[in-house]
Amino acid sequence: MVDVKRVLYLIGQFPAINHGYLLAEIQHLRKLGIEVWVASVSPPDRALDQLCPAEREEAARTYYLKSVPAWRAAFLQLGEFLRNPWGYLRGLTFALRLARGNPRRILFHLAYFAEAILVGRRMRENEVSHVMANFSATVAIIAARTFPITMSFTVHGFGELYDPVGTSLGERIQGSLFVRSVSRYGRGQLMLACERSQWPKLLYFPLGINTAAFVPRPSREFGCPPRLLCVGRLAPEKGQGLLLEAIAALRDEGCPVCLRLAGDGPDRKWLESRAAELGVFSSVEFAGWIDPTQLRGIYGETDIFVLPSLAEGIPIVLMEAMAMQIPCVAPRIAGIPELISDGVDGMLYAVANVDELASKVRTLIDSPELCAQIGVRARARVMREYEMSANTQSFAMALAERLGSGSLR
Repeated sequence: MVDVKRVLYLIGQFPAINHGYLLAEIQHLRKLGIEVWVASVSPPDRALDQLCPAEREEAARTYYLKSVPAWRAAFLQLGEFLRNPWGYLRGLTFALRLARGNPRRILFHLAYFAEAILVGRRMRENEVSHVMANFSATVAIIAARTFPITMSFTVHGFGELYDPVGTSLGERIQGSLFVRSVSRYGRGQLMLACERSQWPKLLYFPLGINTAAFVPRPSREFGCPPRLLCVGRLAPEKGQGLLLEAIAALRDEGCPVCLRLAGDGPDRKWLESRAAELGVFSSVEFAGWIDPTQLRGIYGETDIFVLPSLAEGIPIVLMEAMAMQIPCVAPRIAGIPELISDGVDGMLYAVANVDELASKVRTLIDSPELCAQIGVRARARVMREYEMSANTQSFAMALAERLGSGSLR
């Protein structure tokens, strides 16, 4: 049991396929005795009948900011102004200051302020005094300036670090009780975005997976041709176009493979056109989004997992594939080298280097023994350092300490 105040998780979108780890973490925190309330800026990324049972249950108890009717949101704004005019004006002034006079940013920050009012009222109604933000830190810090609450936020990867000035990252750090980074690399980037006096606030607590749910696949020979899998949003920063070039290069070397792209996004049409242009369209399956429970079966059919990203945090999909003893090839960027040691429990290559990416895949195809060794070590690495229950318990202890509510017992 954890003796800790109630916490509200504020999430950009929940539930969401690519944020399944947040659902798992929330469930683990509740098992440890922390009362976690959830508010989401946007509704789920799928229709309710497409959610798994656990997601539907969470959706039913989640407070959706954008689902509040405009008339009611306006009524609540007026009510909050009448109740606490100084706090209301303090929060509004802060939101406008973050916009830095840019007309477009002013509109966005007025929307963030309106959402912050909804968050703060929700917390007051449920006697919650701390908000933990994921992909929604601007709303959280505005709420903390408006209401008598504290806030913290988690930094997952590139999207939250690439423009520290434009996203007011330093101000968000200063206004937080603490900031969690899921990678050591991310913590280092946070240090560059704030004053040294703020560094003690920057905590490293990795995510993880339930390794019992991702058991090693049965040992077998590679398919003919070998089957590669890439999981992720189809978007420029994910680099799938480079992976298509690597597939074409392998074909030209007399080493054809088949690739399954699991995911969807704005780059899908371009990637389909690019695959046809490179002459590998027949070797690529565009599978679209796959339900997390079905994805495990897809992993089981995979010989090599490939991640071609140009920007990342520390991907959960890599942990899942490694736990199933699938040899992985990934770029040497951000937090990935914290998860994979090149040639030991996976293969790393220089980001955007198509020739090296193809070479690493070819090395694995040509050496079944190396694949088997890497697979065993990969699962051991994930079990040792990225087990969800252990990592969540460590974070829960830090949360209790930071909120001044005692410790795990």
